[in-house]
Amino acid sequence: MKSQAFTKGKVDGFYVREEDMTLRAYVNSCPHTGAPLNWTPDQFLTTTGRYIQCSIHGAMFTTDTGECFAGPCAGKFLKALDAVEKDGAAYLAKSEIEKSPSI
Repeated sequence: MKSQAFTKGKVDGFYVREEDMTLRAYVNSCPHTGAPLNWTPDQFLTTTGRYIQCSIHGAMFTTDTGECFAGPCAGKFLKALDAVEKDGAAYLAKSEIEKSPSI
């Protein structure tokens, strides 16, 4: 799997491309502290690439639902974003870009 950060409009987020090529997008904010999730630019995934991991407390999230299954925010979810893919490029839905930063 791969991950990539983006900022579009008021949204600071990231894409995750799963092994089956499914595209997911989430707000780059841990539900525990609100801190950015990435360790370094575009590094949101564990070393195995199977899970999203918070850079602050190591909370672990599934890539398909964004649910935290380990760490201080267990049971909470990352904020999913409406992303689409066209001609091999990822796009964030216009409605997501126009939302307030508190999404």
